[in-house]
Amino acid sequence: MLTVGFQEKLNVCRSIPLTGGKYFSKNACMKSVKNWDVVVVGAGPGGATASYHLARFGYDVLLLDRKTFPRHKPCGGALSWKVSRFLPFDEKALEYDEIYGAEFTYQGKEPFRIEVESPLSRLVERRDFDQKLVDMAVGEGAAFHDGETVTGFEERDVGIEVTTQAGEIYAAKYVIGADGPRGISARFLNPSHVEPMGVALEEEMVLGGVDIPKLVRLDFGRFPYGYGWVFPKRGLSSVGCGAIYRREKVSLRKAYQEFKADFPFIPRSSRGMKGHLLPYFGDFPYTRARGHMLLVGDAARLMDPFLGEGIYYALASGTFAAEAVRAAFERGGGAEEHYLPRLQKEIVEELRNAARMADFVYPRLYLGFKVLKRSSRLGLLYIRVMSGEVSYRDFNNNLFRTMKDAGKKKLMGFFTKGG
Repeated sequence: MLTVGFQEKLNVCRSIPLTGGKYFSKNACMKSVKNWDVVVVGAGPGGATASYHLARFGYDVLLLDRKTFPRHKPCGGALSWKVSRFLPFDEKALEYDEIYGAEFTYQGKEPFRIEVESPLSRLVERRDFDQKLVDMAVGEGAAFHDGETVTGFEERDVGIEVTTQAGEIYAAKYVIGADGPRGISARFLNPSHVEPMGVALEEEMVLGGVDIPKLVRLDFGRFPYGYGWVFPKRGLSSVGCGAIYRREKVSLRKAYQEFKADFPFIPRSSRGMKGHLLPYFGDFPYTRARGHMLLVGDAARLMDPFLGEGIYYALASGTFAAEAVRAAFERGGGAEEHYLPRLQKEIVEELRNAARMADFVYPRLYLGFKVLKRSSRLGLLYIRVMSGEVSYRDFNNNLFRTMKDAGKKKLMGFFTKGG
């Protein structure tokens, strides 16, 4: 029997399965076990989206989060247009800023812009965006317990018991883990996983001293396997940096301060710097579903390894997980049988192409910067990758052709191998 997070000295009641997959606690302490069809751990975009769909399908769903909502979430908040496919509400219900291109620099120098007539993406406040998703789930009938931390799981023949810091025990046929790359759900399915993490620093600040255009600003060359950014929002801008894969030791805070000093704006106020982990997607063994548990979003390490985007993959995987659980309830079999093949086809293959791009470009970053600057066609194509209109596979193939035309035939092996 596999357990995570239980302390032996706690008098946790043992449960015996009864008819229909329900649980009843039967020992000296007589602690009652509350029954749910599905317990979702983590109320970010992936968890809230899964809860919304499962509640809409008619299942009893409990959504848990250790934070009290609404809560601040350090994030650039960029929504690519492909997100629209998985949003459970009309986009007009959101408050957002539209972005019409990007300005690129290398260590604060050699600036160039790529601008488009139609919006490239939308920038949202994660506090409001995440709360809207939770409200949608609750509106469909999901129960939401914020400020309740999950402390352990225990597998049973017909489901999983979830224990919380409040002393509650919930029994569910399925658990969806959406509590991040170092959350208890990810550690439950991957107890010995030691693959590297990235890290990001971010502030939200009122900017002054310059008229800020509707462009994201991206600065490369200071941060290993990453970049600095300025995402302008309503009255506030998200300013930060990320090292998506920390292969080199570097003072991210020092590099971030140098990055800010090079930009022509004056920080007038800030909500304070926040840091968070970035789950690097790589070609290594990682369990995203087993038995009665499925992982989504960052917990499943579904983050773009080149750009660091995670919201789209959280919404998509949360939707896929909910539909897989529904299929398992209605047609039998395990939910992982329905979940993993779809995840592989619609998300994992694209992220593998993004990882190949990252593994080539980041060690040769200045070369890639120059190619992007000199090729307007490739630059516009990259903008379409950022907006979600073009796949990494197609971009990689175009980049190879551009480099080949420039006499870089030695790159053929990299971009044709498995691509």
